[in-house]
Order: sequence, then C-alpha cells, then structure tokens
Amino acid sequence: MCLKRWLPAVVAAWIGVVAFFAVVRDASALPSFARKYQTSCLTCHTVYPVLNPFGEAFRRNGYRFPSENGSVDSDAEKSPTIALGQEEYTKTFPNSVWPAKIPEAAPLSVMIRGTVGVDLPNSDAHADQGQTFTWKNIVNEFHLMGAGAFNDSLTYFMHAFVTTSGTIDVRSAYVLWNDIIGPRHLVNLWVGRLQGPQLTSFGSRSSYLTTSFLPLGSISGLYNSSTSFAISQGDTEGAELSGVAHHRLGYSLGWIASGAATGLTVPNSEDVYAHLGVKFGGVALDGEGKYGPNVPDPRKPWAEKAVTADAYGYHGLTIADNGTGVIPGATAAIAQGDRINAFGGSIRAQYDSFILTAGAQYEHHLAPYAGTEGTAGVGGATFPGVPSYNRGTGFVEYDELAYVIWPWLVPAVRSEYTRVTISNSSPASLLRILPGVALLPRPNIKVVVAGELDMAYGMPPSGSWSAAGGFVVAPGRGHFSKVEAEQINATMSFAY
Repeated sequence: MCLKRWLPAVVAAWIGVVAFFAVVRDASALPSFARKYQTSCLTCHTVYPVLNPFGEAFRRNGYRFPSENGSVDSDAEKSPTIALGQEEYTKTFPNSVWPAKIPEAAPLSVMIRGTVGVDLPNSDAHADQGQTFTWKNIVNEFHLMGAGAFNDSLTYFMHAFVTTSGTIDVRSAYVLWNDIIGPRHLVNLWVGRLQGPQLTSFGSRSSYLTTSFLPLGSISGLYNSSTSFAISQGDTEGAELSGVAHHRLGYSLGWIASGAATGLTVPNSEDVYAHLGVKFGGVALDGEGKYGPNVPDPRKPWAEKAVTADAYGYHGLTIADNGTGVIPGATAAIAQGDRINAFGGSIRAQYDSFILTAGAQYEHHLAPYAGTEGTAGVGGATFPGVPSYNRGTGFVEYDELAYVIWPWLVPAVRSEYTRVTISNSSPASLLRILPGVALLPRPNIKVVVAGELDMAYGMPPSGSWSAAGGFVVAPGRGHFSKVEAEQINATMSFAY
C-alpha cells in the first residue's frame, strides 16, 4: 500500500474526528527573534510555541544562539543596532559607563487571540454556562512580548497582555545573566517574574495541545476552592540558577514567591525547587558539542533520535482561607497555611517525527482542607466554624503522543490523570483525554483543534473538578462516576 496515496485521506479522517471535539489553546511566540536574526520562525519552532531541538537549546542558553567555533550571540545578529557608548569605554571603566547596544527597531512582538465556543448539549459544561454557542470571545486577548540582549551575556524577556474584560497583567518580565562563572552555559541566573519553575528540560509551553508541558491542575484547589496554587503554575516572582554541564546534563535551582488566597497576607517566600535532567542522543541540550548547531537532517529540523529524562523536587507554602469565618451576616477570610512537598519526573522519547512524553507528580499537603462554616446563635451571637488539619495527597500522571507529518501539521493525543485522597472515603479521580491537531496556516498563524473527554469518579473535597483542568463534569459525591464530552471551541492566534 502506497503511503503517499493514503496519507491525505488518513489526515482528513483524523481532522474530521477531532473536529467533533474541537478545542483550541493559547499560543505565544516571538517574531522579534526572527527579525533580530533575519531567520524564519521555523528555525526554532514547529507549531509555535513548541520548540524544535535547536529552539530548545536557544531557550536554555538564555535566548542566545548556540556557539559554533567559538562564536558569540552577537555574531549571529543581522538586524541593525545602535551603540550606547564606545567600545573603548570598557578600558576606562569604572570612570565611564560600560557600553551597550540596542536594536534600531523596537524588539517587540504582538499576538492577537480569539475563541468561539460550543458547549455540547446535555453536558455539565452546557448546564454550567447556560448556553450552546457565543461569539463573545472571538477577539478577547492582546499580547505584547519583547526580548533581546543587552550584550552577549545579559538578556531579557517580557510578556504582558490585555483582555476585552479589562484585565491587564504583566505575565512575565525577567533578566537573564548567562555564563556567570565556569564553562559556557554552566551557571546562569534568571531574576524577575519568571515564566514558571523549570522542572523539566523543555519549555513550559512544549505541549501541542495545551498551554503547558506539565499539567496545570491544582491539587490545592481540589481540596480548597479558595486557592488555585499549582506546582506547575505559570509565571511567578523569584530567582533561578540553571545551566548545562558537558552539553547533556541540565539543572535548575529556584527560590520563588509563596502565595495566598484573596484577602490574606502573602507569607515570606518559602517555595524552593531543584531539577536535574539528562539527554541521550539527538541535539545536545545546549546545541553544542556532538550534534551541535546543525541538526542531523536539515530538511526536518524537528526530527531527532533522543531520550530525555527529568526529575525534580519541590517544597512550597500556600495560605488558604479555611472557611471558618463564613458566618450568616458576615464573612471573613481566615488564614490556614498548607505546606506542600512534592516530587516528580518525566521521560520524553523521540524517534524522528514521533514524540512521546510521559510524566508523573506526587504531592503531600500538610493542611489542605477547608473547615466547617460558622453558625448564627440566639440573640445575634455567632459561632465560628471548626478548621480541619487533616493531611492530603495528590497524584498527577500525563502522557502525550505527537507526530510531525509536516512542519505545519501535527496530530497528537494527550491524557491527564488526577487523583486525590478524601478523609474517611475512597479517593476521587479524573481522567482527561484530548485528541487533536496543531496547524500553522502560515508561520505566524496558529490554530489548534483538540477535543476533551472527561471520565470522573467521585468529587474532590472542593466539590468541583475545574481546578484539575477539566470542565465541570460532576459525577456527584461518593461512589459515582461519569463520562462526558464537554465542549467544542475554535481559536486562532496570530503574531507579528
């Protein structure tokens, strides 16, 4: 049977299947890098923001091109720059300011994102939203991103966004001091509002079907609805040391901000983590050494034969509202500290265009539960509720299989399994299955079509599976289960 003859039909059938469950996800990319180096976005990306092996090396190196024959990042720049001081100033420092340079054009990128959605009839999502279809969010986000270099070792990254609902937020903004001491890439310091803890060897947005390589589900939120803390949370303030040793061994050590529920004081920063990863085969982690800047097959820059293994540990603190201040006629947030210890790991195996990722994470929570609400007594008297100091555990497992048919077409399927304990009862669990396809109609236009099938058993202590990333599938408390397809969405993002 001729593969070329049947491949278009297979692809069409796949798209037809996932269109029934269509859902699209967020995207981000930086055309400012393409302008800086005068190269295609596909030099670093497949379907953006997913990075190919060269792009991952570029990211790990602090947004700098891998070295070739002793080159530095500025050797690869093609766009014009403006000198901020003469090079001779380096000889008279500290009596003069150390020189720098900036690009002639502002190093900014813009992304527009919009979504239209369909809640499937008879689904819990439809019951929760009270609607089937709406054009409301067809244009709902404006993202402004910037990145560049002050010199060959000092770089920066920023990302801000505005939504049509009026939300304005600086998602991330940090400075990267690279090659501080020792060999190249061994010791780098990233400081500011980071894109999140680096707990694997890959970028945080390395999934073709979701916004995060790691599941964004919140075990804390499944115990207590006042908090949404997740170890794989997005952007967070702090500092991180990271680097690559001997081209193949990567690490990160971080100290970041702890969090608190709305209305409660943010505690002293206590969250710390450590990560170690190693890559066998393929392009080196820093893009240098064996299989350095040039990918073995330049016709398929995404393809390699490699296995990457990662392991990490995390200790954190989140301050939740324990709910005991909820009294008829008055409501007050009462702080309860939940200390968290977790460990996890992942394996990513790639054989040419096939990419398989599998990972798991275990969390132990010291005091995650909300207590009982207060009550009103005779004569206006009130009685506060009783806090709960029971401990809890959570487990998350995820897998994703993708195949790069062409650089603009990547079908994939992903699963995420979440399980939490419940005091004096059976555990509750949620399995999400997401088949889909990522498309690039043009290098800077992205569409992701994916579906979601939820299979839930029991309800978590918070009373909703939404914190686990699922929609609102609600099997009820106790020994009940439910299987549902929840939503159909369509989103397009374009960047320039």
